[in-house]
Amino acid sequence: MGESENGPEEGGRLLKAVQAVAISPADARQVVAGYRLQGRRRGMSEAATQQFVAERIVARYAKLAATSGATTALTGVIPGIGTAAALVGGGAVDTVVSIKLQVDMCMCLADAFGHDVTSQDAQHLSYVVALGGALEQAGREVAVKVGSKAGVRIVRQYLKGATLIAIKELFRRIGIVFTRKALERAIPFGVGVVVGGSTNYVLTKYVGNRAREFFATDAEMRAEGDVD
Repeated sequence: MGESENGPEEGGRLLKAVQAVAISPADARQVVAGYRLQGRRRGMSEAATQQFVAERIVARYAKLAATSGATTALTGVIPGIGTAAALVGGGAVDTVVSIKLQVDMCMCLADAFGHDVTSQDAQHLSYVVALGGALEQAGREVAVKVGSKAGVRIVRQYLKGATLIAIKELFRRIGIVFTRKALERAIPFGVGVVVGGSTNYVLTKYVGNRAREFFATDAEMRAEGDVD
């Protein structure tokens, strides 16, 4: 098969699947508003509340990702047919669900740090930050750390060019990473359940922490007039 079949089109299919189930801007705002209210009721300052909200968002989605990883691996408990089903079925489902949760998490973090998540730019930003963090955690070659000032500038450059093409390429690359994870999840006799849950938790927690760094750095740079 050529690049036309396995390259941009593959990334585009995964992008569409995630978009179909991704959190809505209204729901992201509701999640953030609930945590923000908790922080204010505790008498926290605005800065402390923002950090509290960010921590709660990352913890929430890491736990959800762990649940997804374990649940979609359950068909792998039975060797043979069950193992094959986990590989080609459960693994594919978990790929979409895992990326969805990471994108949802980044959407909530974007709102928590002052972005208008109803705008297309903020939504694209959430995709790029989520995918960039996942590739970084997987040890894939990335130009710069997502949470650094240089990383903020590079991510913002994505939004000024052919954004959808860039996002599809990120989806293609992350799809390769999750295909490898699907192999791990198909291990028989229940081992895959443990691997699926733990790897999803670690990955999502890592992406969340990098995303927190990104949005905090981005907010500082915007306040200083260092970015558009």
